[in-house]
Amino acid sequence: MINYVTYDQSGVLTGAYAQDVHSSHVSNYIEVTEQQRRNWVLYEANIGRDGLMLKPAPAFNLSLKKAEKNTQINLWRAAANSSTFTHGGKTIACDPLSRSDIDAVAGSIGLTGSYPASFPMQWKATDNTYLQLADVDAFKAFYASMVAQGTLNFIRSEQLKAALAAATTQQEIDAIVW
Repeated sequence: MINYVTYDQSGVLTGAYAQDVHSSHVSNYIEVTEQQRRNWVLYEANIGRDGLMLKPAPAFNLSLKKAEKNTQINLWRAAANSSTFTHGGKTIACDPLSRSDIDAVAGSIGLTGSYPASFPMQWKATDNTYLQLADVDAFKAFYASMVAQGTLNFIRSEQLKAALAAATTQQEIDAIVW
């Protein structure tokens, strides 16, 4: 049993193996170390096809790196919007299920002007204590706190995107964090 890689006509590696050389590989294999076999995607066959050389580092593509970071910023914002907000000194969950419940109460208030039937007049905080919501105005203030946190998250994402627009190096892009 040996460690070896296979390659195509242009020297691009096509596989890595720890076995006796398969009959279909006899004309296009290079014996390698175990470490080279494990990291074979980092290499290409040399010109003589009797050894490996490291692939050249890909060229820095500023547009691609900015697009990747922009996607990451959007994901950070989505995570922040789906986490928590604070109201009345309490931390309130805003995950999709909690948000659905909050929006359902807000929708009922919007349609009828009052709480839904059997609404408990309180909301459970993340620490399992309760925030009292004695009337519709208290709920509206509660809802406004959630909206305000979403607005802050939006503003933060826009600040990060402005920094991203100004970035010209990988280091500047990497420095952009939520």
